[in-house]
Amino acid sequence: MGQLLRACVPSADAAPLARLDAELADVLGASGPRWHDTVAADPGRAHLVLDDGGEPAGYLVLAAPRGPEPGIELHRLVVAADRRGRGLGRALLRTALALAAVPHPPAGLDPDPAWVRPDWLPAGRLWLEAHPANSAAVRLYRSEGLLTEARLPSVPGDPSSPARRLVLARG
Repeated sequence: MGQLLRACVPSADAAPLARLDAELADVLGASGPRWHDTVAADPGRAHLVLDDGGEPAGYLVLAAPRGPEPGIELHRLVVAADRRGRGLGRALLRTALALAAVPHPPAGLDPDPAWVRPDWLPAGRLWLEAHPANSAAVRLYRSEGLLTEARLPSVPGDPSSPARRLVLARG
């Protein structure tokens, strides 16, 4: 079996995906099987799993436009620790860019034809928040054309305090 990008199957995928999250708890925040089941059932999110030979190699979560921030949010992109460095994170990011319909998207993975795309997906812009200490992820995002739009300080109202989160976007 090869790689397949498919919709998350609640209950069946929740525990394996939560195990992928375990080592990234300090970066990801809330997680666990219930989190994955809840996200997979939310019509305002697209939870896609990169299935590699019958087991999850990674996943991404896209969120519909909401509030003042225009565009699709790349809420989460995770690759299994034993599969990092093989281009899977880049392939998932490129897929997110293509699904969000940013101008001139790079080629990514083709989602399973059985997956039903939400109506909200083609927004023309993809944005995300990243922890500045997650330097490998920030380098990946910048290498695919995402630019830093905002730096959220660790002390609200004090722009000289260290960045708590970066907001990056393309489109």
